[in-house]
Amino acid sequence: MLKRLFMKLTSLSTITFAKAIFGGYVLFAIHIPFSHIGGSGLYLPFNILSWIFVSLIIGLGSWQIFKSRRFYFSQFILHSWIGFALIILPLAYENNDHSNYSLFRIIGLGLGILLLISYHQFRFRSNDIHDFLYMFLGLLFIQSMFKLFQQFAPELSFPLIQSIAYFGPFAQKNIFATYLATGLIISFVLLIIDETIWSVSWKRLLVYSTPLITMSQYFFLQSRTGYLSIILSMGLIILINYQKLKRAKVWFALAFLGLLIGFISQKESRSTGAIEYSKNSRKTTYLLTLELIKENPAIGIGYGKFLKSFREHYAERKNTDPDVQLLGNNNMDHPHNEILFWTVEGGIAPLLGILFIVGSFLNIVWKAKKNIAWSQLILLLPITIHLQLELPFYISAIHWFTFIFLTFIVDAEHGTEYEIAINARSFFRVSSIMFPLIVCTYMITTLQTMSLMTKYERTGYKDPFLLASGLNFHALQKKYETLVMKLNLETGKRTKDENKIKAYIQWAENFIQHSPYLFIYYDLATAYEAINDRKKGWEIYNHAKYLYPGAKWRDE
Repeated sequence: MLKRLFMKLTSLSTITFAKAIFGGYVLFAIHIPFSHIGGSGLYLPFNILSWIFVSLIIGLGSWQIFKSRRFYFSQFILHSWIGFALIILPLAYENNDHSNYSLFRIIGLGLGILLLISYHQFRFRSNDIHDFLYMFLGLLFIQSMFKLFQQFAPELSFPLIQSIAYFGPFAQKNIFATYLATGLIISFVLLIIDETIWSVSWKRLLVYSTPLITMSQYFFLQSRTGYLSIILSMGLIILINYQKLKRAKVWFALAFLGLLIGFISQKESRSTGAIEYSKNSRKTTYLLTLELIKENPAIGIGYGKFLKSFREHYAERKNTDPDVQLLGNNNMDHPHNEILFWTVEGGIAPLLGILFIVGSFLNIVWKAKKNIAWSQLILLLPITIHLQLELPFYISAIHWFTFIFLTFIVDAEHGTEYEIAINARSFFRVSSIMFPLIVCTYMITTLQTMSLMTKYERTGYKDPFLLASGLNFHALQKKYETLVMKLNLETGKRTKDENKIKAYIQWAENFIQHSPYLFIYYDLATAYEAINDRKKGWEIYNHAKYLYPGAKWRDE
């Protein structure tokens, strides 16, 4: 029986496996609720699950190369690697002493290119690509149902529904709004290009439910990023496809109905004052970041140094101009604009790398001179807009992988593709197994450790054994260090153990050189006081007051 099952599985195409992996990810795995402590990157469990999916797709792509003896790549992929080389060039600069704090985002960028390469190996047909797009809509449909149930009938919501709505991949409103906008454009494009919609009922359900759900959600989200994405994307898509609008009459009617439902059901909206504050603070953030760029235009401030450099620059300006308002929280480690982020840390090289990749991609669409190519380009617009206003790729890995797939669609259909024969296939056979095995092991152990750290915090820091039971602290090193050293400090103060207190002081003095968090300054000041060095304690206190003007401190 097992032999027959194995033979049946091995007879399936890699495309079928790719769809199965992708479907399992977006329709099931991504919706599993894991409690977490917030943050970004691998501190969020659904991002960990996302990287497991990526490793499986890349491994399957490697197996396809081994199986077919052919390797497919595009001109855009070559240009992407050139751009990537420019982006990582600042790692060779002398000011990269804290670049280890940027490695995960650089690795994520490189793996994104590998994922793009992997998609090219499967030789997807148009209907295959459509199936993937429908699965994106399925993801959106499932999450929207949980959100709507939570909004309209919270008293009837089961704990599972509440947990998924709260801890799901779209818990942040702008993240959800961007994905809603992307799904809305996907559903419209599918409506005008996929003829099978009229014969397959579940496809019609997904395509026509998307505008209804999407537009009804926007009144509750109150996301200006989402509003901007919807207006620009829909305006352009209608302009490009005005000749086919008759086909979308029902679709537009459902979108209008969704707007009406959202308007009628809306309980309250955000105040104008809050919106204005956000506007001003975002503008200030960009201006301060540009000032940092002007100070170091060639090589930047150094990868991994934005948090400290920006905090010091903001404090300097705040102390001379009290009206300056900062966007986000005190520990802001991103300027809420992806291009500015890479430029301020790396200088001109990563900026040129990004512009080269973007220019190469736009050239594909320009050369195609087809409405469908421009429509497919607009699929990327909501996420692209969001990248200039926040940090969606760090909060939601699904946005990054959606972006890669939508990029692949344009590249595969309209770009220039090359093919080479592969004789030495052993590397691809081994990598098809080892790569996902290594990545999955790393991510699963990270998930286990993240869960223990979350439990440790939520139970009042009372069980240090939880910290000791983690299997992989590598990706969570910064958070792990702060928890362990905080524990050592409290133990040292309680037992009058000066060695432990001094160990904390030494660690904290080094830590604030790259991550000047306010709570670290507070604990550092109390540590100096615990060893009767009140002068140093007040020095730390005054410096913290300078870096964080207006922040509450101790009994204030």
